[in-house]
Amino acid sequence: MILISGLGNPGGEFENTRHNIGFEIIDTIRENFGFPKYQKKFKGQISKKVISDKNVILFKPQNFMNLSGEPIRKVSDFHKVENQKNLFIFHDDLDIDFPKIRIKENGGHGGHNGIKNIITFIGNDFHRIKFGIKNNLLIEKKIEPKDFVLNKFSNKERKIINDLKNKIKDNLNYLLDKNFSLFVKNLSI
Repeated sequence: MILISGLGNPGGEFENTRHNIGFEIIDTIRENFGFPKYQKKFKGQISKKVISDKNVILFKPQNFMNLSGEPIRKVSDFHKVENQKNLFIFHDDLDIDFPKIRIKENGGHGGHNGIKNIITFIGNDFHRIKFGIKNNLLIEKKIEPKDFVLNKFSNKERKIINDLKNKIKDNLNYLLDKNFSLFVKNLSI
């Protein structure tokens, strides 16, 4: 069983914000691979399907971002997901330039409170797919980080995100097969 989760905040006011890019990616995968509609379970939204002979669960915790650990732990335990091998978390990253993507296979939280909370509940042995959101607004300190993550992407950034979401969809099998270098290489813009 493979669990792919995206981090974000529930509620319409957070849609299309930088902090919710994890939710957007999960929604793109669900729509493009024909997953069934989400069901409400484990304090989140869940959908399951077989892709390339692999049982895949998509999950969006519906606690706020900084409380994602408990719902992910519940769904992971219930479906007996081996954390290090089969848990993938898509999330935003303030320290990576937009629109770069990095994969980290274990380690610390890097200042991300959602990841920090997940580590509290399941340990640090899981795959993080980090979506870089840093741009000039943040670099030139024109906005505080806590406000920056809750702002929406610009129209120019939105076009790039849509292209990246299509590339993620087209290369998802590399991620499921843990061919991380090819997955990231094929997402380059």
